[in-house]
This record gives sequence, structure tokens and C-alpha cells, in this order.
Amino acid sequence: MRPKEIERTIGMKKIILLLSLVLMSMTVSAQSDSLDAKYGKNLLKAGSVAPDFKLLTADKKEISLSDFRGSYVVLDFWASWCPDCRKDIPEMKTLFNEFGDQKVRFVGISFDTDRDAWINAYWTTYKMNWTQVSELKRWKHGTTIDRLYHVDWIPTMYLIDPEGRVVFGTVDINRLREGLQELAPKTLTMEEVVALFPDGKEGLGKFLDANRFYPPICRKYKATARVVCRFTTSFDGKVSGARVVRVEDFAIQNTKKFNKLSPERQAEVSEKCLAELKDEAVREVNRMPNWKPATHNGRLVQAQYLIPIEF
Repeated sequence: MRPKEIERTIGMKKIILLLSLVLMSMTVSAQSDSLDAKYGKNLLKAGSVAPDFKLLTADKKEISLSDFRGSYVVLDFWASWCPDCRKDIPEMKTLFNEFGDQKVRFVGISFDTDRDAWINAYWTTYKMNWTQVSELKRWKHGTTIDRLYHVDWIPTMYLIDPEGRVVFGTVDINRLREGLQELAPKTLTMEEVVALFPDGKEGLGKFLDANRFYPPICRKYKATARVVCRFTTSFDGKVSGARVVRVEDFAIQNTKKFNKLSPERQAEVSEKCLAELKDEAVREVNRMPNWKPATHNGRLVQAQYLIPIEF
């Protein structure tokens, strides 16, 4: 082919690939809607209060939904004897590993009646390392949790928000993944960050001025830098995971004193000053008060912030 024909061919392939991905996404969503319309039509509606419950773990510890208030919670209704449930377990483990780190809590609610079979399934065979509870009664005959949550099919999954309300219920784990992905930390602009700090830009400025500590060696050599930190706020605004992502404009201003040092000592001082400023920036971020919780599409979410600390 001639070069222009090759370019047109490559461009057409890209378009076809993009359309294929869009169609695949639409197909997954359509399948989820179809499954929920068929098997989950009686599930609790979005925005309704999720009924509290008290169920026992295998070691007789009582677990309540209210124990998890302040966090998003996945309720996974399943049973070891259910083929569709067993098919979904690998994906549920993937979701737990991915979103458990983002402080989403998972609770497995089993309709097993045989205690040993239940424990062997979640603990030994599948290693489902999240909270597991059960009434150990026959589904639809002796159980009550199914009536509270209108569970007519398993697996059934609910996502509950930090205030204890239903985000959605579904029988399709792909719909659960889509919902959890919407909760993934959002990276905000500096303007959005400032707006969420108590008292906004003025409050942030006062906090930084009041809490900035200039390490002695940095003061001695007048080391300056702009240390950019990334951190996460959880659904209640608490700060966690502060770390330095880059350092800009690092300089030693007291060149008269610095130039008297040997090249080896200059390298040591520069390295020490840089490390001290980075540590101080992280300490300063970790001492921040709770931020206003971030929201996405009207829902509380975790948020990732980038913020520069000036020295």
C-alpha cells in the first residue's frame, strides 16, 4: 500500500477498535439491565434506607450493618451450593483486593445451612478474606435477611453508602464493578482542593503558615523548595496516604556558607536538606484537619489531592 493508503487503513482500524470497545461497554450494560430486570426486579430501590441486621460469623461474633457506618459497604448474598455464586467468586475477590484498599467494606451473607460446608468454602477453598456471616437456615424458609433485602436470586449484591442508604442492588457482578469504579479516588484541581479545605483558601493559608516547621539544617543553609504532595481524603474527609510526588526549584540560598564546604560535604548537605524538606511536607499534610468530603454525581467519594508545600 502507498503511505496515504496505509494512514487511512490505520485510521480506520482505530475507529473500528473504538467502536468495538463502545459496543462492548454497551453490551455489558445492557446485559446487566436485562439480568436485573429478570432476576432483581424486587430489589430495594436506590436511596432507600438499608435495613440493619445482626448476623453471626462462624466464630459466633455478631455483625451489624450499622457497624460499618461511615464506609461504603458491599453486601454479597451467596451460598456454597450455588453454581452462579461460585462462578462469581474470583471476580469478587478481585473487587475486594482492588477496592478494599479504598476503604470499601465487604460482607458476605451466606444462605448455607451446613456450617462446615460454609466455612470450608469461604475459608479453605476460595479464601474469601472478608467478613462472612450466615443465619445457617434454609433460604426462603427459615431465613429473614432475604426478606429484608428482597433477595429472590443469588448471587445478589448491594452497594450501601456511608449513611446507610442503598446505592443500588444488582444480580450482576459487572454492575457492581461499574458502581465501585465510580467511587475510585478522583484527582482534583488546585481550585477544587482549596474549596474543600475548611474556610477555603484563607483557611488553608493560615494552616500552612501556622504548621510549617523549617528544619535546622535547612535554616542554616537557607534551603528552599516547592514540595508537591499527593494525599487521599476518605468519605468523612480524613487525610491519609500523604507522599511526595515531586520537588520543584530546590536551591541553597546561603551560597557563602555552602561554598566553603568540600564537594563531598556539599552533596551531603543538599541531600540532607532535600530529605528534611520532603519529610516536613508529609508531616504537615498528615496534620491537616478533616476536609469537606468530596462528592461525585451527588455521592460521597474518596478524593486524591495534589498540593504544593512552599519552603
